[in-house]
Amino acid sequence: MESKTSKLVAIVAVLVALGLGLFGGYMIGNNMDDMDTNESAATTSQSTKQADLRVAMNNMLREHVTSSLVVTRNIVDGASQQKIDGAKAAQTANAVAIATAVGSIYGKDAQDAITAPFVEHIAQSNNYAQAVADGDTMAQATALTALRAELRKVATVFNSVIPSLPTDTLYEALSAHEDLLNQAAVEYKAGNFEKAYEIENEALVQISGGAEAISGGIVESKPDMF
Repeated sequence: MESKTSKLVAIVAVLVALGLGLFGGYMIGNNMDDMDTNESAATTSQSTKQADLRVAMNNMLREHVTSSLVVTRNIVDGASQQKIDGAKAAQTANAVAIATAVGSIYGKDAQDAITAPFVEHIAQSNNYAQAVADGDTMAQATALTALRAELRKVATVFNSVIPSLPTDTLYEALSAHEDLLNQAAVEYKAGNFEKAYEIENEALVQISGGAEAISGGIVESKPDMF
């Protein structure tokens, strides 16, 4: 069975290929004289690359949600440290993969700029989950403040490379995303599992909308690649 890390590597490879302008599509033969056919093939290739970008981004961001939920449940359930650490490793691998995907399109500076706050925001999200598990409302507030600071940094970096996505709009969307995960943690801790799962599904739907917006912004900012 293919591991989650292997799947993430494959998704990043797709995005790297897109960033370098090497991803598949239809090859146009050198001996084709029909210009309409050439234009049609080029359009199809462009459309395919854009669709592949949307799918890859959606997969990575949904993996972000699911890996975060696994960590939260393990923490709240009082799982062994080994199990929690394993879940956190997968969560961090996903965060690094997302930053690497950004770097494959916008360069290493962008990748480096997003890696630290993205990894740190999941650390603070986990701190919030731990505070929920401990019933420590003060620690929850502290973690939430730190989490929102990191989300602001993530939004700022994304806006710097995708100007069509305003920082405030990105920040509000990221905050709404984290609010759903935090609410799910609270409901799960309280034993309201049906409600927790309902919120988790809402988070998955929401993040898919975010993936659509981000991939659309990437295409707009890098039209020559797509």
